[in-house]
Amino acid sequence: MKSAISPAFALLASAISLSAAALPMDSARGDKLFESQGCIQCHKLRGVGGSLAPDLGRVLDRAMTPADLAGAMWNHAPAMWTAIREKGTSVGQLTDQDASDLFASFSAARYFENPGDAGRGKRLFTTKTCATCHGLTISPNAAAKPVNQWQTLGDPVALVGAMWNHTSTMWAELSKKKLKWPDLSAQELSDLLLYLRSVSHSTTPLQAFRITVGSEGAALFASKGCGSCHESRPLGHSISLTDVAASMWNHAPLLHLEPPRLDGGEINEVLGQRWASQFFAGSGDPNKGRKVFASKRCVECHTGGGPGPDLHARAGDWSGITMVSALWRHGPQMLAQATARKIPWPVLKSGEMSDLIAYLNKKETNR
Repeated sequence: MKSAISPAFALLASAISLSAAALPMDSARGDKLFESQGCIQCHKLRGVGGSLAPDLGRVLDRAMTPADLAGAMWNHAPAMWTAIREKGTSVGQLTDQDASDLFASFSAARYFENPGDAGRGKRLFTTKTCATCHGLTISPNAAAKPVNQWQTLGDPVALVGAMWNHTSTMWAELSKKKLKWPDLSAQELSDLLLYLRSVSHSTTPLQAFRITVGSEGAALFASKGCGSCHESRPLGHSISLTDVAASMWNHAPLLHLEPPRLDGGEINEVLGQRWASQFFAGSGDPNKGRKVFASKRCVECHTGGGPGPDLHARAGDWSGITMVSALWRHGPQMLAQATARKIPWPVLKSGEMSDLIAYLNKKETNR
């Protein structure tokens, strides 16, 4: 059955494929790499780290793509390598997999959230009819757990799963009371969560959203029957996990049946796959990329006849992730070569890295 659904819920329908250039990623591994690679000595992330370079928890947002990250690193490279040399910092090699995990870490740190207001949340707890079943310590409905027994207020992903899995029960209770299903905006859900955490006296710290991207998300999307109703639609990069949770909540009554359960790590796999799918679609313009390749003088080193490798030899393999890895491993040599050849380090404007990647991925016969 086709239903009119919100654009935010439609983002789940796009979790069906990744391009060949996308690697599995895990933000927890990226958190460890941020420290072991020495990034933490200059950059802050989640409030921890040095102050010599920009705080990555502030300058990187949910709209950042791997190509954006590669472009930012490229522009920052001369200052970055100079600081590393002056500090005598030991940095390791960065594989494509490492770069993928680091990107997941940066994005997970900024995945949240609309700032909440506990006062508004308190009012919403009543006006959205939550209080008809749930109490703070004792519930009017004996079958409904009071807020102080909720185990998911500190884990946003677990909360999304709990809300989804209990929608049929809540729908039945509301129907008995002849109450309408209360729609929630992402902001209203943020307000509610802030209020509920404040009154639950939970000592459980808020869990960071762990982004994991493997091979299970697309299979789960299909096996849970999501694809039978939802067609793939473009995503908005600014969508947060609260947007997802609110949209899933608002969508539940449209099913008119018990929704498929999403247990344990399944919700994390589906959300992670959904998140990654928006970043690896290859949105650059190869014709513009050709001009960037020439105007930034990349052509002088990277066409097979110069001191650098022919980048077209890896056509089809380039992404923002592989660019980050290549820059980290070869950046100092590139900077030395540019200096020796009296080539100013080129600065890339917004979008130019995406265009450059699109051009480099074209097969040689199509150049």
